[in-house]
Amino acid sequence: MNLSVLCCLPLLAVAFATTAQPLSQVDPASVPASTSATPATAVAGCGRISVFDVAPRSKDLYRARLMNVDGKLPGPTAARSYRVNAGKHALEVAELIDERQFNDVQLRQRVKQSDRYKTIELDVQPNTTYLLAAHLIEANRNDIIGQTYWEPVIFSQSSEACN
Repeated sequence: MNLSVLCCLPLLAVAFATTAQPLSQVDPASVPASTSATPATAVAGCGRISVFDVAPRSKDLYRARLMNVDGKLPGPTAARSYRVNAGKHALEVAELIDERQFNDVQLRQRVKQSDRYKTIELDVQPNTTYLLAAHLIEANRNDIIGQTYWEPVIFSQSSEACN
């Protein structure tokens, strides 16, 4: 048993007890509003953005990583689905296209890219899940530096309750 932790816990409890207020005493006007969607685009309800890797390779669709939503981290990095308020959102996306799709020179160019993210606009409808992917554009496969070899896409959407 670590005694140094035990000796500090009562002090933390005192510090929290002196600054906390019971919910009945909290002024609702002092609580900040949710910032998941901008007020101008907010719609009642919520939807989900999924990066679960079920994108069909036959359509040159690959994994994508959701870096941020409206400039904010969407949630835990290991998550495969992110809840967002209904309304318009800007999604910043990174491609996770399988390395086997590129030759050695292209792989080195991908690693050296400083800005590997692209933005896609999405108008999230209530109770809808959107599947996000990175689309490999075969015609631009060699333009790694110009970043035209891929684009973020919503390849599927489905109705699903969002609680």
